[in-house]
Amino acid sequence: MNRSQQFEDSIHNPYFSVIGRRIILIMIVLSGIVTLLMTFVQLYWDYDKEFNAVNARHQEIKTVHADTLAASLWAFDLTLLQERLEGLVNLPGIDYIQVTSGRYQFTAGKKVEKGPIISNYALTYHTMQPDTYETIGTIQVESDPHQIYNYLLKQFFITLGMNAFKTLIVCYFVLLVFHHSVNRRVFAIAQYLRKYNPRHPAKTLTLEHNKWIMNEEDELDWLAEESNKITDNVTTLYRTIKFEQERLSDFTHVSSDWLWETDEHNTLTYCSEMMLRSLHLEFNQHPDITSIDLLSQCKTLLNMLKQRQDFAKCEECIVVNDQPNYFIFQAIARFDQDKFLGFRGTAINITDLKLAQLEVESWNQKLELIVAKRTRALEQSMERLQETQEQLVESEKLAALGGLVAGVAHEVNTPLGIAVTATSVIKESTGSLKTAFDNQTLTSTQFSELISRLTQSSDMLENNLNRAAKLIRDFKQTAVDQVSESRSEFAIKQVLDALIASLHPETRKVPVSPELEGDDTLTMNSLPGVLTQILSNLIMNSINHAFTHQQTPQIHVEFSQQDDNIVIHYRDNGEGIEKSLHQRIFEPFYTTKRGKGGSGLGLNLVFNLVKQKLKGDLEFESEPGQGVHFTLILPKSLPQDVNPTP
Repeated sequence: MNRSQQFEDSIHNPYFSVIGRRIILIMIVLSGIVTLLMTFVQLYWDYDKEFNAVNARHQEIKTVHADTLAASLWAFDLTLLQERLEGLVNLPGIDYIQVTSGRYQFTAGKKVEKGPIISNYALTYHTMQPDTYETIGTIQVESDPHQIYNYLLKQFFITLGMNAFKTLIVCYFVLLVFHHSVNRRVFAIAQYLRKYNPRHPAKTLTLEHNKWIMNEEDELDWLAEESNKITDNVTTLYRTIKFEQERLSDFTHVSSDWLWETDEHNTLTYCSEMMLRSLHLEFNQHPDITSIDLLSQCKTLLNMLKQRQDFAKCEECIVVNDQPNYFIFQAIARFDQDKFLGFRGTAINITDLKLAQLEVESWNQKLELIVAKRTRALEQSMERLQETQEQLVESEKLAALGGLVAGVAHEVNTPLGIAVTATSVIKESTGSLKTAFDNQTLTSTQFSELISRLTQSSDMLENNLNRAAKLIRDFKQTAVDQVSESRSEFAIKQVLDALIASLHPETRKVPVSPELEGDDTLTMNSLPGVLTQILSNLIMNSINHAFTHQQTPQIHVEFSQQDDNIVIHYRDNGEGIEKSLHQRIFEPFYTTKRGKGGSGLGLNLVFNLVKQKLKGDLEFESEPGQGVHFTLILPKSLPQDVNPTP
């Protein structure tokens, strides 16, 4: 019987089910083994029960009937004795009884010939005297074990037969249930899969159900559901592969690049339409690559093919239709274990790219000459720009110093004017005193008034001259510091006090009085001129930009030591700066008052002096309407490798 016929028979007849028959066979074997074991156990129990019953019957004769037999024998009532023996032989399990007394012997039943079960007991008679017994004979009881064996064997075969019949009935119904619930449904799934064709997919697989022997949804339903999913996926995959195959075929026909394949002997087994036309080949031709005229001169390509390894970036120039064409060949070597199968590769036409590359190389050479010329011109412009920037920075310094000179000059004019006035008063009072003295008209009252006027004028003269001297001294110190970058040990408080005093002509225009807070004894070993230049620019920046709309302007300068650094906090309560401009304020020439006297170099100079001259860090914080906060972190002792310009 062929497999197809067996397949069809298994669907309709449960006896043809290979799995079903195997399950039934296993069930019969297992049931037979279990039945045999249980039957043998039952047989053992019955055997033990029957023999115990025989022993119990023998013991009953000894304990119950032996005394009556002894009494009959003592009374020599032989008829009664024989009747009692006949009656005892009729008991179950008793086949033969023999009573022996001297030369007399009484029997009942049939003596057992083979393997009897024998029990012998003494017959004793209880006399009238207490505790006195008289042995008058013996009694022998025999039982035939073969009757027990026959009974047990009969029961064994009856039990075995009933269990075998029950097992066959159960197996038959199990086979039917298995056939309807499993076998037919499995074959339905197999038949569905056998007939499945991804090009013409059938309807969704649905299994039959019998509510008496099946659940609404079981493992075979899950298998059918998964089979439907698999077939749907295979259908989708087939359609996708078919679509990709058609698309690849279309791309192959319209592509200007070449697609090719060879066997192990470098015979061209496949090439695209464009490659066929370019090499002047027919569709059914399969020549050796070395025999194709246009490829026979491609030495690099032929060497790559001989090596039988993957290769790429193999550039060749092929003359097609009297025009040079440049191609990049690449391929993968195919192997089946260690056997070489051939190549699959492409050839990308890079003719336009190659021509463009040659043109680009030509333009690059020209461009390099132009760039060299422009670079030289740019270097010259950068040198001039750097010189101009240095001049502007120096001009900014001198402009700041010039403003400082003008302010100090204006400030010194006040005490000097008062001194001149006091000198005039002294001169006038001295003349009046001399005239009155010469005319001898000087009175004590007049003398006292003139002396008082002279004393007041001289005190005024002294105070204002001292004030002017202090202003000039502070200005001199500040001016010297700003134009000099000599290194020295200096008291920070003293230098900044002198700076603030020298800037008084500018700060009073706002008006604002900078507050200085810090340890009077704190010193630095650095460049005091650079430090005063930095603070001067910060104060002037606040004066020029911060207090346009501020009614109570404030400037606060605080310095302290942290580890080996001096930290200076500069704050004002001016208009503040938007966050988007925080980085631009340090750019050179950036100012919000261009055309109004602002150069845009003030904060740039501050940044450069802090970073380059004092080797420190500068931090900046500001919010619109919250003023500015500059934090200068400067080394307490300037590193020795810094060489300031004297």
